[in-house]
Amino acid sequence: MFERIHSENGLVRLHLRGGLDGEASRAMRDGLCALAEVEAREVVIDLSNVTHLDGSGVGAISFVFKRLAARGRRLTLAGVAGQPLAMLRHLGLARALGLEEERRRFSLSLPGFAWAR
Repeated sequence: MFERIHSENGLVRLHLRGGLDGEASRAMRDGLCALAEVEAREVVIDLSNVTHLDGSGVGAISFVFKRLAARGRRLTLAGVAGQPLAMLRHLGLARALGLEEERRRFSLSLPGFAWAR
């Protein structure tokens, strides 16, 4: 699930791969707890290689978001598309996580992706 972690200038970027579901969330629990405690001003979770997101995955993202916010830090999601984006929109979390602002800046116009808007 963890593809790689990159850190520089107060920013930590975590790249994930595969499905972010219950099994993956449990396997990443310790890593997510550590991520929520970093001293960086911003944490970016790159979901560009995540193919599936379920309620457990949303819970894992929410966990990190709340922990960072309580410490005055920021969580940003990058590369969110397809089913993960549709799930976050369905739950009303896309706007809270800043994904709708990103959408206005970059409009996806590929055929077959209209359902993800």
